[in-house]
Amino acid sequence: MPRRFLACAPTLLRTLGAVTIGVAASGCGGAGIEGTAVAAEGWGAPATSREQAPTRQPTPGAATDTARIAAGAAVDPETYHDAKETDSSPAAPTIGFHFTTPSGNIRCSTPKEPTVLLCEVADHTYPSAAKPADAKEPCQWFPDYAMLTDEGVGAGVCLPRPLVTRGSKVLPYGSSIRMGAFGCLSTEGGLLCANEVSGHGYQLSREALRTF
Repeated sequence: MPRRFLACAPTLLRTLGAVTIGVAASGCGGAGIEGTAVAAEGWGAPATSREQAPTRQPTPGAATDTARIAAGAAVDPETYHDAKETDSSPAAPTIGFHFTTPSGNIRCSTPKEPTVLLCEVADHTYPSAAKPADAKEPCQWFPDYAMLTDEGVGAGVCLPRPLVTRGSKVLPYGSSIRMGAFGCLSTEGGLLCANEVSGHGYQLSREALRTF
C-alpha cells in the first residue's frame, strides 16, 4: 500500500461536491440522529444552505474530558502510521494516523493532515445513523462512522470509499495519542476523543455515542 493512502481523501470528497454526515445531538446515545449535508471543503458549512452554520459550543464538562485525555499515558503518534486498506491486504506505512482499541471494536483514522478524525464502532447497541434524504450521489453511507472536526461532531458519513483502515496498531487502555489538534484516550469503558482547539469531542463505546 503506497504512503499516499488516505492522502487523497479531500480530493475524492471534492469530486463528489459534498460529503454528507448525520449529526448527533449533544450528549445523545445514538437516538435522535438527524441528517444534514456538509460541504467537503470545510466539513462544517451545510451544502444545502448558503448560510454559514453556527458553531455549536462544547457542552459543560468538555474541559474535564479534554483534561482526562491529556492525563493519559502518551504514546508516540509516529508509531501509529501502519495500517491495512482491507482485511486481506498487508500492513504498510501510510501518511495518516491509525489505531484500534484493545477490544478491536473501535478503529480510527485520519487523513494526511489530521483535520478530521474518523472512528468506526463495529458492534454497538445504539441505533446506527440513518442516511439523510438529501445525500448527494454517488454516496457510500457509513452509518457506524463518527466524525470529529474543528466545527463539531457527526454520526454517519457519506464517502466515496471506506477511509477507516484495518489492522492498525492497538492503543492500550490508559494510553492517549495526540494527532494534530486531536487527542484520544483509550479506556476499558470506551474511547474518548476531543479536538483540543474547539473543545468538541465524543466518547464511543458499545453502549453509547456521547458527544460534547
